[in-house]
Amino acid sequence: MNVVSPLDRYFTALDAGDVDATTAAFADDALYIRPSLEVPGMLEIARGRDELHEFFRNRGKRPFRHEVRACAVDGRDAFVEGVATEDGKELNSFLVHAVLDEDGLITRYFALMAQAPS
Repeated sequence: MNVVSPLDRYFTALDAGDVDATTAAFADDALYIRPSLEVPGMLEIARGRDELHEFFRNRGKRPFRHEVRACAVDGRDAFVEGVATEDGKELNSFLVHAVLDEDGLITRYFALMAQAPS
């Protein structure tokens, strides 16, 4: 079950490993916050397109894919729930609050995630 969300452009580019398209989903002065996949309990933060481009370049393409399971939009705020999957297996659950500008670009992205329940 995949649900349409305002973050689909971002997730599609990210999953494809397309750094330029991933970065283009964000406003020039965007703030990006998410838990580290490498260091448990730490947050990774990037501000602005230059830092985001570097962050996504360093991240590289990963073997898992993002699947949106629920989405709620209220004005410029989008709340997205989903799972990261690999070969049909759910690895992580995530919840994102994103703020979009009038052009649909992400100005603020804050994600939480945890291991998907068995």
